[in-house]
Amino acid sequence: MTPPRHTSEHTAPRRPGGAELATAGGARLDERTAAPAPKTATEPRLLTVSAAARLLGVSSSSLRAWAAAGRVPHVRTPGGHRRFELDELVRWLSERGGAPPAPQQRLQELVPTRVEAMPDTARALADSGDEVLAAFEEELARTRPSGASRPSAARQTRVLGALEALAGALDSGDLAGAYRDAEWEGFRHGASGQPGDAPVTEALALRRAVDRVLGPIFAARPAEQRAVERSLDRMAVRVAAGYADGVRCRLRSTLE
Repeated sequence: MTPPRHTSEHTAPRRPGGAELATAGGARLDERTAAPAPKTATEPRLLTVSAAARLLGVSSSSLRAWAAAGRVPHVRTPGGHRRFELDELVRWLSERGGAPPAPQQRLQELVPTRVEAMPDTARALADSGDEVLAAFEEELARTRPSGASRPSAARQTRVLGALEALAGALDSGDLAGAYRDAEWEGFRHGASGQPGDAPVTEALALRRAVDRVLGPIFAARPAEQRAVERSLDRMAVRVAAGYADGVRCRLRSTLE
């Protein structure tokens, strides 16, 4: 994975009086001891090179080279050590379409990623985005406490993106990309410390919404209905697996 070159290095400026340095992410380092000043609830957590490399799934030497070239956002301590802010790294990778960092190597893929192409069903799914989205919000409201499932633009964008990925996968018969996207969505939640039930609950609500909206079409295509339902179930499983990977990366980074 070769990141774009336009991201510039952030160097912590020296404050008048020499007491503290302010990083690009807002964290402060004591100028004399190079130790982090007491954190507030809103200050980000800085990672060492090795911890950040594990998070991104690359070697420490590769990450140092990217940072030296100004390709990945980072700051420097007064002693010259590079530090990387967790949320900014996750955001940086997400914006570049990255797959879940440090994926587990699967010696044998037990879940097939190819199905018989279903262009008609894929077209129907793509044309029913608004209906599926409305059904999704209703299904989500049934599984969450009152007031906790108010529609949000970010969530609706995620759902529409998942629908677009699934429709493309059904049209081509290749589900690998849709599964990777689902795993990445779970990873982002886990790596950033968000609750794990949210992405999994949303994935299951989407499965029920698609079944509801495409029910009339599925009535004449039972084989395709089973294939789509299995695909959505596997996407939910991939969300959960990605979340677990994200949590593991986040916990490893705390051991540095």
